[in-house]
Amino acid sequence: MTSITSVRGPRAAAIPLDRALRRLTAVLGALAFATGVLWVALPALGPYGTDLAPVSQLGWPEGAGDVAAAALQAIAGAVLCAVALFSRRGSGAGAGLALAAAIAIGVGLVGFDGIPVAGYSFAFLVPIGAAAALVAFAVRRPVVGVPVLAVAATLLVLGQATGILRLPDFYVGFVGAMADDAVRFWSCLALVLLAGVSGLWAARDIGRRAARAGAFVERHRVAFAVAAAACALPYVIARASWLTPWPLFGGGAEAFAEEPLVRTIGLMLGAAMLAGGVLTLGLVMPWGTTFPRWVPGVGGRPVPVPLAVVPAAIVAALFTAGGIQLLALALSSPVSGNGLPSWAMAVVLPFWAWGPLLALATWGYARHRAASE
Repeated sequence: MTSITSVRGPRAAAIPLDRALRRLTAVLGALAFATGVLWVALPALGPYGTDLAPVSQLGWPEGAGDVAAAALQAIAGAVLCAVALFSRRGSGAGAGLALAAAIAIGVGLVGFDGIPVAGYSFAFLVPIGAAAALVAFAVRRPVVGVPVLAVAATLLVLGQATGILRLPDFYVGFVGAMADDAVRFWSCLALVLLAGVSGLWAARDIGRRAARAGAFVERHRVAFAVAAAACALPYVIARASWLTPWPLFGGGAEAFAEEPLVRTIGLMLGAAMLAGGVLTLGLVMPWGTTFPRWVPGVGGRPVPVPLAVVPAAIVAALFTAGGIQLLALALSSPVSGNGLPSWAMAVVLPFWAWGPLLALATWGYARHRAASE
């Protein structure tokens, strides 16, 4: 029953999600403000000392880039906290300020760096989620599910035995890397969450005033979702080629022989990208509206709109911010940091298209659900 960026349906139906987004924005904004102030005073404690934030790379005097990034974080956090606490619901000025602050966080502080952080985290979760789904499916649909589960388990064992898929090493390496740079890791995820949540809250408010644009997006929601999901294909194909003698996009026999975990990491990230594409299609597939009947506990019930809309909006913000920086790099430099042509990076990683398309598909999904319920 919850609507988003829609002028249709009972207005009261939009209040619970609005209130939750507003409160979460206030809490995360206050946290961003407090840590930003701390990192302005003590830059060495913060995550910006290596010039990872786009705003810290703008030619500041030596040592000032990390302070500038921390100051931007403090200002944006304060704005979001204040707007969330004190602006009236439905205030266009408040929504505009919130959206501007969300963009500043996403583009100025997170940029492309948020994509590998989120990508590795999602890759960490994909095998766990896939295993749980396969077991549940096998229990509820044993005729089909048990053979599928057996095939998946066999492939996993073979991958481990041949060294192609070293899942235990991947998990150990991820946890170690997360612990080594914990401040950057968790602050990056928190900023992505803040940008996505505050951006969604502002977009809901602004979208209610854009009935004609919303109607257009709803009519073409399938096209937007399919186009967004297709953005995963270049990277998935490139990583799948690592299972062949002709690896693309940074792969090679020498690299795999020197460090076998490299191939596992690439395959895991490819699997995460594929899962992201499939989940994007859920915005227009029946299982994105109603849980499949084999899902324990909720099978056959409607999917709560926020369960689909909130994560999709956060990912759309993440992809758009990262895509902007990647596209800027492709336009300004012929070679990327890893030695590949910048245009190739922009083609294989088309987040600059996936983010906006996902945002439109999410808007269309929410309006469609509001109209049908």
